[in-house]
Amino acid sequence: MKLYIAGHNGMVGSALVRRFRREPDVTLLLRSLEELDLTDQAAVAAFFA
Repeated sequence: MKLYIAGHNGMVGSALVRRFRREPDVTLLLRSLEELDLTDQAAVAAFFA
């Protein structure tokens, strides 16, 4: 399973990353704001395509 965590550097996001890194069937998709601007609909659609 692929899992995208928005805000992975924050308190909740980093806890989620620590939790799901232990799961062998989970691939984490982590992007910074510079790498993926969530306010850019076209960029988000392309990322998840």
